Amino acid sequence: MGKQKLHLHSMIVHTASALAPLAAMAYIFYIIQVNILTFGQDTWYFLVYFCLIVIFLVAIPAILTGVFERNHIYTKWHSTHKVKLVLSLILVLGLVVEISILYQSGLANTLFSPHGVLIIFFNNIIVFFLGLYGFKITLGRQSMEKTSYTPDLHKNKPIDILVTAGINRKEEPKYLDLLTER
Repeated sequence: MGKQKLHLHSMIVHTASALAPLAAMAYIFYIIQVNILTFGQDTWYFLVYFCLIVIFLVAIPAILTGVFERNHIYTKWHSTHKVKLVLSLILVLGLVVEISILYQSGLANTLFSPHGVLIIFFNNIIVFFLGLYGFKITLGRQSMEKTSYTPDLHKNKPIDILVTAGINRKEEPKYLDLLTER
């Protein structure tokens, strides 16, 4: 049990989830010219630029690992996986626009400029829905909506857990060490 592969996709996507709100906060602080100790305009500008670039750089492997870990069986994907793929591609396209605007003209001086709307609202709304659909996938069995998996009893060849347990009853129990990473 201790030799399981780490789920790379799950680790990567949390970076975008953390940096999108940070970019929005830094952009707002930049516009309203907040100075906190040594954090001034240059720091907020750098944080916005840094967050957008890192989200873009992380979004590409997140999409690729999401596709490859789903085994390329696109037609059998649950609708939540398809929605997440489309949302991820929309986020990448939005980031390309944002970074190109930032590169060409820098940060705007108003909150509700096209650049401000993209950084504050667009990125965070897309990341919110990506997280929402991610929770639906992982916690589908606890949701009121349709689950994102097929229960064993509804498969073409139903699986009875008691039969499986009977076959494996003479196996030694496997212990999980909580102090080691899985």
